[in-house]
Amino acid sequence: MNGSTYHDNDAEWVEIVEPQSQQRMYANLETGDCSWDLPERARLRPTNDRQWWELFDGRTSRYYYYNAKTKATVWKKPPVADTDIIPLAKLQGGVPSRECETQTSALPPPSSGRSTREPQRTAYAQDISPETGIVTVRSSPIPTDPMSASFKAMSLDRRLEQSMLGDAHDFFPSHSPIEQSYDTPSTISRNRFPNDSCSPTRSVERRSLEDEGAEGWSKDAPKLPLSDPCSKTLKKEVGTLFKHIQSYMGDRKTKNNPDQLALSICEGAAARVETADEACLLIVRQLTRNERVESLRKGWELLAIVVALSQPSKRVASQVHSFAERYADKSLDPPGVPVSSIASQVLRKLNKTTARPRPSLASVHEARVHIFHPPQFGATLDELMIMQKGRYPHLRIPWIESTLIDLVLNAGGSSLEGIFRVAADPEQIATAKARLDQWLVPAVSDAHVAACLLKAWLRELPEPLIPPSMYQRALDAGENAQEAAHCAALLSTPSSLVLARLIRLLQTLAKEECVALTKMDASNLAMVVAPNVLRCQSDDPAVLMQNTRREMSFIRTLIIHYDTTFSLET
Repeated sequence: MNGSTYHDNDAEWVEIVEPQSQQRMYANLETGDCSWDLPERARLRPTNDRQWWELFDGRTSRYYYYNAKTKATVWKKPPVADTDIIPLAKLQGGVPSRECETQTSALPPPSSGRSTREPQRTAYAQDISPETGIVTVRSSPIPTDPMSASFKAMSLDRRLEQSMLGDAHDFFPSHSPIEQSYDTPSTISRNRFPNDSCSPTRSVERRSLEDEGAEGWSKDAPKLPLSDPCSKTLKKEVGTLFKHIQSYMGDRKTKNNPDQLALSICEGAAARVETADEACLLIVRQLTRNERVESLRKGWELLAIVVALSQPSKRVASQVHSFAERYADKSLDPPGVPVSSIASQVLRKLNKTTARPRPSLASVHEARVHIFHPPQFGATLDELMIMQKGRYPHLRIPWIESTLIDLVLNAGGSSLEGIFRVAADPEQIATAKARLDQWLVPAVSDAHVAACLLKAWLRELPEPLIPPSMYQRALDAGENAQEAAHCAALLSTPSSLVLARLIRLLQTLAKEECVALTKMDASNLAMVVAPNVLRCQSDDPAVLMQNTRREMSFIRTLIIHYDTTFSLET
């Protein structure tokens, strides 16, 4: 970085802070060139939280982005509009050049007083990535550019960790910033948390899988549980749990059926969150640096099954989420293993807020099928619209809603007593649900089956048709027809269309000639449907009871007064 490289003094520059020494320098927004002094006539842009540093991750050969203001680190390039991307990757060294990029680096400031002969412990920027968030310390006989010396705390999920575990100053033990290693939720390690009574200092010891070869794939079970080293219960379970995982992945000979192995793992994980945490971390460890293609494929498959049938704690879920997020890019798939597809399903299951199915051989098989054939139930409206785009490009509501509404009416729901209130045969429901997940119209002779499936589909939407942000407004609308209609109209597409088609069905069933046979008037229909459209966020029984009546009132008002003719265009 010498003066001759700054011929474009009219370009805009921004002041940046070198993370380790906190010394200030200036970066050219266009070229990424850095200078300790602002070039003459250069225009200085104020520092703000919309400025990102573009850096390079040597492990995955991908660029990533660091926000020095918020300390956020992300893989995806932030939107260009109203955002400054400062190309600082070249300061890391060893980075593939892009067009118009040169390998330059910042010289030490004149006042640094550093000796070029004295060996120094330096952390290189190319050792940092959103993958690990780790600063690696090594010796160097020559001082290197301070911009490539340390990028402390550039963790992909740093803010998430702080929100879950408290302020970072309390969470991490006090070590020299340059020698302290940080891990992220994507680096699973032996963890000791502040409330761990078996730790005399009650501090945190967090070592990344990337630090120790033994922490990756191993033929031997860990000596201590990964999720809680002090848990006596887990110490007894970890050996057997590890053997089951090894056997499923094909790393250990066994006579047991793979489905039975997966069921044993999931039954324990569903029964105790502690076991679910340990199972997830063990699988992640066995997937780390695993070079066996079949073992890798089966391991990812098992992880998808476990998170589909059990719910790990928020802490471990965030770790697994970050781990899976790293592999959701199809371009990074190893030969013969569709890791990105499975990782995407793992992310989807982790984000699911509704109850998991009970572990059984049937649910294990279903979870495996859903890896490559995502289900209709539990998917968001946006996901459903994307999934059906190739099959039904002109349909503006989810195919499954349109199909179930037709089945309710075609199977005689308008004349069947107790429609939407009477339960249906569980086996018929399961069979029909399986066909719907395969985009096949089930043969339904009992309208109760279709009605139960329609309620289940609405109930399992990750976000209800009336989202939390609109919930109170819907309650306040009550019996005010104009306000209730306005509230429905404010919903995003396709939520407004989905709600309109549902209300259209209920309006048909609420006609006098139908009510005479079904015994289900507008109030009765609103009573059974409202809990599937609105969800109260409170756990207070008194609030739940009071809001139930107001939810029913809102749906009843829509059934009686809402003009849904526009929904017929779909």
